[in-house]
Amino acid sequence: MVIARPINLSVYNSVCVCVRGAITLTLSVCEWMYLFYTPDDFERHKSISFLFLFSIDKIRKSLRVWGKFVKVSPVTVIQMEYYTVPNKYGSQIPLQTEVRDRLSSLDVVWGNMFEGEDIDPQLVLEKEAEFYRGAPPQWLNFYCAEKNHTPFVKRDIYTKITKLIQKKREINHSISSINLFHQPGSGGTTLAMQVLWDLRKKLRCAQVIDSTSDSKAIAQQVIHLFNARNSQNQNTVLLFVDNKETEENDDMQFNSLRENLIQNIKQSNISANAPVVIILNCLRKKNRTGKEKLMLCTMLSKEEQDNFNAKHTEVSQRHDRHKKFHGFNIMQGNFSQTYITEACEYLKPLKTKKRPRNAQILSFLALMNSYAPGSYLTETWCLEFLDKKNHISGRPTLEKQMGTFADLLVIYSTCSGGAKSQDRCIRMAHPMIADKCLWLLTDAGVTLSDTAINLLSHLCPQTVQPYLVKIIKQLLKKREKHLPKDEREEKLQKFSNLIQDIKEKENKSMCVGLFRHAAKTFPRDPFIPQALARFYYIELRDYEKAALWAKTAILREPNNSFIRDTLGQVYKNQLKNPNFAKLSKNILQIGTQALKAFEEEAETAEKELEPGMQEDGVTNISTVFNYRGLFGYIQVANTIFYKLKNVKTKWSKVLRRETKSDSLIHSEKCGKYQSLLASLKQRIEEKLIFFETFLKYSKPKIDKSEPEYIWTDIVDCYEKFITKEQHFCRSFAGLLSTLSHITSVSDLEQITEQWREIHMNSQTESDAQNYILANIILSQKSANSEILRTVPELQDILQKLWERQNKNGSPEFYLLVLLLFWPDGVKKTGNTLDLKECVQYMRKSYERIYQKYLRFRYLVPLFFLGNGGGLQRLVHQTEFTSLLAKEHETAEIKGLQRIEGEIRNHKVFALRGKDQIEVSPHNPASVYNTDLVSFYIGFTIRGPVAYNIRYVKKSAQFVDKHKKNIIQRAEKVDFIIDDLRPLIGTEQYSTIIAASTNNEKMEKLYSVLSAGYEIKDNFYQSLLKNERELIQDLINFEKSSS
Repeated sequence: MVIARPINLSVYNSVCVCVRGAITLTLSVCEWMYLFYTPDDFERHKSISFLFLFSIDKIRKSLRVWGKFVKVSPVTVIQMEYYTVPNKYGSQIPLQTEVRDRLSSLDVVWGNMFEGEDIDPQLVLEKEAEFYRGAPPQWLNFYCAEKNHTPFVKRDIYTKITKLIQKKREINHSISSINLFHQPGSGGTTLAMQVLWDLRKKLRCAQVIDSTSDSKAIAQQVIHLFNARNSQNQNTVLLFVDNKETEENDDMQFNSLRENLIQNIKQSNISANAPVVIILNCLRKKNRTGKEKLMLCTMLSKEEQDNFNAKHTEVSQRHDRHKKFHGFNIMQGNFSQTYITEACEYLKPLKTKKRPRNAQILSFLALMNSYAPGSYLTETWCLEFLDKKNHISGRPTLEKQMGTFADLLVIYSTCSGGAKSQDRCIRMAHPMIADKCLWLLTDAGVTLSDTAINLLSHLCPQTVQPYLVKIIKQLLKKREKHLPKDEREEKLQKFSNLIQDIKEKENKSMCVGLFRHAAKTFPRDPFIPQALARFYYIELRDYEKAALWAKTAILREPNNSFIRDTLGQVYKNQLKNPNFAKLSKNILQIGTQALKAFEEEAETAEKELEPGMQEDGVTNISTVFNYRGLFGYIQVANTIFYKLKNVKTKWSKVLRRETKSDSLIHSEKCGKYQSLLASLKQRIEEKLIFFETFLKYSKPKIDKSEPEYIWTDIVDCYEKFITKEQHFCRSFAGLLSTLSHITSVSDLEQITEQWREIHMNSQTESDAQNYILANIILSQKSANSEILRTVPELQDILQKLWERQNKNGSPEFYLLVLLLFWPDGVKKTGNTLDLKECVQYMRKSYERIYQKYLRFRYLVPLFFLGNGGGLQRLVHQTEFTSLLAKEHETAEIKGLQRIEGEIRNHKVFALRGKDQIEVSPHNPASVYNTDLVSFYIGFTIRGPVAYNIRYVKKSAQFVDKHKKNIIQRAEKVDFIIDDLRPLIGTEQYSTIIAASTNNEKMEKLYSVLSAGYEIKDNFYQSLLKNERELIQDLINFEKSSS
């Protein structure tokens, strides 16, 4: 049998089946099926690819030649070639085989998915019933609902999401994202899939198959899908990321995907006028805090309730067993607890001893789906568990073996075909049913710990499937975020929900038993003994056993600094406990153990590198730098100081190194700790300087700072160990911090004078830098201070340093060079340095000194370029931090200077006269096209950064194109003229404003706009502010015309 493919693409809608050269059967697109060859046949025709087909049954019935059935072997699958995706104009284009083959991490929603296929109506009903019982939705469900005009009920939030997606398409960013939070069982995944299905003809919609898989591979495949082989076929990808197991490092995974997407966009040299990808990021969240912009909850609105009631009538007419459709009925009943109670009523009474194996499976699933929603067991595992001793004859189906329990469960297939295969899964019909079953079990005496230990007991570490290992670890160690009462920031719970419930409903010893059993079941896993160590020291105050299990965790993964942190925490908490360490020697004994543990943690963190930066000898990687060891050291030092001072006040002078006081050390029998006491202050100073730098130059995210207690403990340590004479802004970052807490001009003048004296006497680079910075800081508070040096004087100091160390300076040195030598744009300063070189040196210096510590953290802008002159044009960051989070082209920040720039080859350049200085974009996703731009310039410790990038050429073209309409229809003309007054000058302003009509004023204003892109861009921004309806009308006209 040979398959002949028509050469002419115009007849690409059919395939001929030939035997011995004679065409015996032609199949239309509607009839193409899975085609199976023998291995030999496939080897001869392996270059031929065909459309994805649905039913093998029809091809078995149809392919008959001379009365004989043509053999169809289930060995090799030949897939269809004619999948379609939309281009940016909405037309459907076929996606070539080589592109499809690269999309293994994505489940693409093809534009022509299932179209023309002969789908068995019985299969449609089965899949529909599966979904309404509580199975995850499949694309076939959406296709059949659309085809049969029986659409799913859309929650109210659906409209918000689709409008937001449309809005994101209009924003000039290559990558945008939408976070959708959803409570378990509220239909979040279904909602997201519905959005993708409905937009599949306009956008290239795809779901990430596994959100925890390699983000580099996902990013590459998204770009392949966007390009569809060439730039003519480009179109925005709508990417659905379903974070089913929302781990503590969600943000890291999402940021990694985002960075890899940006990197691939650069490497592919994509220059597009539409977003490359819009990410629909779905996150499960049990409790609402009020901070979520989009959250789907387990509560229906009046309109949603009416729609579900109408849908219920339709479902009951199509399905006889609709009363068992718990997944649908729970939503239709507005998540009623009464319905849940009635659905589970027949389970009473439950056996507590000698429970049959199907009842044990029910308890396993109830535990899993209650504490890890979305989790499942495979049909294969369940069948093996039910028939451990091979006593069951005939191997009845899982449904039959589960008996009456089957009504509360849903057994489903993860593939569209519905074959009874190893991909079949089983789970509770709804998380609320899982909760109720678990409550009934515990009420009957089957405790949570019994069920968990029973599940663990039936796992064999050598053969257990990875998915099940992930679920078990999620049950035991996943700590949810919650918002404590009267607090603004969410915090992690101390333990997983399961452990906390066992502690409260049973007792703490059962938690220990469960942890120990799990540690034995998974002998290589370090996180379970780590969690047990935490439980011992937090809940039981048993520090000896806590230390033992913390050391066990370290043995299992010695190169993980976060695992090492627990041992330091054990000793630190033992030291803080008022019932322990009352004598000086005991305080120093436990304190020494804690300091050593945290130092070892810090040493391990130093060796960890970020992903993709592995070197020889590095055995562990970490997305962020772990500073807990350094901070733990400071906390322990604080506790040692406090407790020793309470024993004898003289200890404070010893710890500050104000006196040696050997007599005190020996009288307290602390001679063996003399070396520690001698070096403690110096070690603390090093760590305090690190944190001054770390916390001043960076923070976790743009809208998130470090917890308040970190600052409190650091300040506390300064006050304990550093005397007032010594405590005077010795580091560059420490000096920068004075702007936040020193408001007195006289104090700042005193600090500046002190640094002048130090600089004059020492002549070191760091002292010179601090002196220059002190002048800049003083200028922020008092521009007329008599002790301020002029810009040329400070430039002379930097110029001398540049001659000595231009290639080997610190990032702080290059920062000062940029601040003082940045071109004014109006007049040239007398002294000049090569700022293009300076930016390059600064980036290399940053990578050498700070990259390791500040990786994946937000770099704080230390200064911005303002509108003033001299030192007054430098504006400290605290003025504008809150405005930066908006990151929108139209954002206007008074006091800052918007400068001209250019984007080419995905790089941003500041244009200052003939100078072209490369700057980093604050939001790399805003760098999507070659064009003239404008932006605000800020300076981080890594270099100059462009904020609020605006494409001025685009706006200038718009006002030119629509000149006639704008002149005739603009109404708030005087407001627009006032906005442009600083740019057009007093004389021209007077001439324009004196015109008698709005049309005349706009005609005169347009004659001034020929001055360049910048003024046209400002005109466009004023129109957006004052004539938004007019601008939107013109934009809509452009879209309809195209």
